[in-house]
Amino acid sequence: MRSRLIRRHDQFFKRLLEQPGAAGALLRERLPPEIAKLLGPDEPVLVPGSFVDRELREYRTDRLYRVRLRDGREAYLYVLIEHKSNPDPRIGLQLLGYMAQGWLSWDKREGKASDGSLRPLPLLFPLVVYHGAAEWGVPLTFAGGLDPVDETIRPYVLDFRYSLADIGKIDDAGLSRQKVLRIGLLLLKHGSRGGDLRQILIKVGRAAAALSTDDLIALLRYILSEPNEVEAAMLRDVLREIVPGQEARIMSIAAEQLKAEGIAEGIAEGMVRGKAEGKAEILLRLLRRRFGEISGATLDRVRAASDEELTAWAENILDAPSLDAVFHPSRAN
Repeated sequence: MRSRLIRRHDQFFKRLLEQPGAAGALLRERLPPEIAKLLGPDEPVLVPGSFVDRELREYRTDRLYRVRLRDGREAYLYVLIEHKSNPDPRIGLQLLGYMAQGWLSWDKREGKASDGSLRPLPLLFPLVVYHGAAEWGVPLTFAGGLDPVDETIRPYVLDFRYSLADIGKIDDAGLSRQKVLRIGLLLLKHGSRGGDLRQILIKVGRAAAALSTDDLIALLRYILSEPNEVEAAMLRDVLREIVPGQEARIMSIAAEQLKAEGIAEGIAEGMVRGKAEGKAEILLRLLRRRFGEISGATLDRVRAASDEELTAWAENILDAPSLDAVFHPSRAN
């Protein structure tokens, strides 16, 4: 079966960076050391809003973070995930536009001091995370994309450098020291390209198992919560090949951890406390996260369901290999 473990790169990356400690680990590990050492101990704070043009959002995910430097100053870090099949020679121009929009937005909100004087613009460092198969091969400076510049006029030419994290070139064990980020990047590296689904699962599963059992369990949690075509039977079969005799235990641990994190059990409990309409909408959001877009017939069915049905369906989501199996567990085998 040819497919992808990750079909919605932008949403996956956003969810990955929302995990506690993931964004801070990414910035400290993938920015140049001379910049990373300037960062203070506090976690970066996500700045609401997106600066990527609407037509580009299918291909990229942008994140703008406010950070506190060790000397007390504030700075901004612009993180862009690039997941087109081929690197974009216009990346410098696009980054320049996003950075300018970020500064203009800051200037409108915070550009003036209490006495009315203009504050200096904050520092802003762009970082591109790339996981395509093709060699990057694009200059890491803005001026590198311009016509050749004579040295005599170089001081007058606009230029900046961006950082590149090409995770396809990084050894699996070196993707991150932080487990959540490490497994997320492992999935982006191996699971975002098309191919035989079983072989992809074996590849990422063996890579995770080589790191630790905890990494393998974390990988399963990602796969179970991501909309894809992975069926429970295939997952058990792959685990049987990777860790013979341990497949049931590992799947059980992953499922229990998901419940503890509130992926299903917490939502079911919240639905019991909420109004019927709210319960249905929560369940619909969970179904979309697990299985992708859903039909109008499913929307109508969920919104017309009783409290008992909604709670039962929420509890079925983790183990259901398909959307249909959520509503008819007996068809899962």
